[in-house]
Amino acid sequence: MGSSVGKLCALLSTLGLFHTGCVTSKAPPNPAAQSIQSVEPTIDLLVSTRLFNTTEPCGCTSTPLGDVSRIAALLKQKPERSLLLDAGGLRYEPKSIPPSQRPQARLKADFIEKTWHELSAIASLQPEDLRGEQGITELQGFRRLVANVSGLPDGLAVAKEVRTIQGIAFGIIGLADPNGAWPAGITVNDPAEALSTQLQALQNAGVVDVIVLAGLPRDKVRRLSRKFPAVKLWVSGADDSVHEGVELPEQSDGALIVTPGYKGERIYRISLHPKQSGGLHWQLVSTPKQRQRQVAVLGERAREAEKLLTTLTSDPSADPTFVKTRQEELASLRSQIAELSKEPVRGDGYVTAELVSISRSLPRDPQVRHKLDELDRQIGTANLSVLSGPPPDALPGSPRYVGNASCLGACHYHEAAHKLWQTTQHSRAYRTLVEVGKELSYDCVGCHTTAFDAPAGSNLFTIHKWEQATNPPTGIGPDLRHVGCEVCHGPGSLHVAAPGKVKIPTPRPDASTCQQCHTPEHSDTFEWKAYARGILGEGHGAATKEALGSGPTGKELRQAARQKAAAH
Repeated sequence: MGSSVGKLCALLSTLGLFHTGCVTSKAPPNPAAQSIQSVEPTIDLLVSTRLFNTTEPCGCTSTPLGDVSRIAALLKQKPERSLLLDAGGLRYEPKSIPPSQRPQARLKADFIEKTWHELSAIASLQPEDLRGEQGITELQGFRRLVANVSGLPDGLAVAKEVRTIQGIAFGIIGLADPNGAWPAGITVNDPAEALSTQLQALQNAGVVDVIVLAGLPRDKVRRLSRKFPAVKLWVSGADDSVHEGVELPEQSDGALIVTPGYKGERIYRISLHPKQSGGLHWQLVSTPKQRQRQVAVLGERAREAEKLLTTLTSDPSADPTFVKTRQEELASLRSQIAELSKEPVRGDGYVTAELVSISRSLPRDPQVRHKLDELDRQIGTANLSVLSGPPPDALPGSPRYVGNASCLGACHYHEAAHKLWQTTQHSRAYRTLVEVGKELSYDCVGCHTTAFDAPAGSNLFTIHKWEQATNPPTGIGPDLRHVGCEVCHGPGSLHVAAPGKVKIPTPRPDASTCQQCHTPEHSDTFEWKAYARGILGEGHGAATKEALGSGPTGKELRQAARQKAAAH
């Protein structure tokens, strides 16, 4: 085996190809690794795409997904037989970054980049990787895999790479989308032409197991797969129609096409079971979980078909031909279910490919987790360093934010409402961030405070001053930590000054007010009536709560969703 790898290295060097296995010293035999190999001789390819500057998930959802430390832990379960592949788009989101948030975004982008580098990952390139304030220069010191992009600094990109795992050489090629929003000075050439050139070089080197990391949508990947059947595995890394990824891999003329989810929430795990002779046979075999889900879907369709047939057979006027067609469809469904219920036939060498949810049920790598905690501290320091005071004041004559204490102190009428508010999650919203070290992160703080970045409202400077003070600080405005009255009802200064004459700006907020923060991404169980039941009561919309009737509260919906997620 060592001799064949040596010959491969020599040939690759002659052809000018990069191969990490050829630049490392030969390690002494590892008895532990040999033992593991004999028990579990699989090779795992973990595939991600478009992390979009996301290191960890929002903790407010019922099933938080994604976490670079959990991906790292998966990879390290069998490091000598695993490889992390990323189709690019990991540094930034495809949207403008406010100046105040650029330091945080840069820190997170570099953290992901360094973590992937330390994990020996291979990452391709997408336009989002060049959206930083410093543009292309931010990637200096790192290396990306892309065959059809020019205009990058020397040494930043390679067209292809060869990695040898368990004696099997994998040729990996990166492709970028010419239609992407690339910065000036970058030229993206035709993917097919670039792929043809790189495939020929790999074939000349004797590399037969080729993988393409494509920053392309699935329809373009499908067309390429039909044109280049020599590629064994295609990664569609930029399909905006399926942010959550595609659960089942596609097969195209013997090749596999996989589509991971965005933000590291769902990645693909391709497990390769080599042949006894040592090579690979890319025969796809479904996993038990995949077969179970397919059986469930087909079972539901079969039950619907049975109901329809029951109705048809009891109807004398039913068209016999139509009835026969439905009977044949039901028989076909039952046949498919029976086939899926059997254990699949595995030949000499096969492949499984499954979309894995990076949920909290997975362990976190302690080293990466420790670095994430340190990143939070760095982010807090960087964010505070660019602020020197409160946000701009309101226009003359406009209402200003005063905080819950002023609302309560202005009129005894609000005492019951304030007492009820203290029983809700809104009253502890900012505290939940402090408990996990996210109180100075722009990813979270806007929806856990009042009037964040609004005129005469709060910002990280004022919130931090209140958090650090033992006595009420002066000159920085009211205490707007947590989700107070004015988040829903608007700035209250004019109402507080003349309660009997001036109404609060929004006396009766509706669902649209809540949905500014309770978005599907951050509050997946939100349903207005249920959540309203949890914040209404004596002194605060008691009549409205009665009109809503009985039913679950938002807290109960969240608990039910978490229990369901835990069960699966």
